[in-house]
Amino acid sequence: MAVQWATHMTWKAIAPVVYLVDGIYEKGVKLLAEELEPYLPFWQRSETLPKWDITILPT
Repeated sequence: MAVQWATHMTWKAIAPVVYLVDGIYEKGVKLLAEELEPYLPFWQRSETLPKWDITILPT
């Protein structure tokens, strides 16, 4: 199963926290700018694809 495989991955000796989301996401749901604001300091946007390529920096 892909979830088990993902739990055994490491990057720079750090293992990810993996959860199986057993549900269906609704289409067209968007966050308000105020709801998104606390997460923005952890995002590093790509210079070539700033809208689509985001690296989330760990705390």
